[in-house]
Amino acid sequence: MAGRELGGRELESKLNYLGMSRGVRKIALDDKLASAEELAVMSEVEICDLVAQNYQLVYTEDEEIGLVHNDKAEELFGMIKVVSR
Repeated sequence: MAGRELGGRELESKLNYLGMSRGVRKIALDDKLASAEELAVMSEVEICDLVAQNYQLVYTEDEEIGLVHNDKAEELFGMIKVVSR
């Protein structure tokens, strides 16, 4: 099992609530993907592009998006066991 790589526009389309947009900006700031000044003038899609370059999509729901940093993706997906029909 592996996460899905996603583009910034796809990630942006999954941000259903204002708090989710703030969360993506916080990830970009906390990971130092750009400075606060740079983030302040970037569009939401540009910020999502930055995050999408460094994270893989684990899951998405109406009110939640699960992302895993590329550095940790292999470790995470190595622990998941999938049972399917």
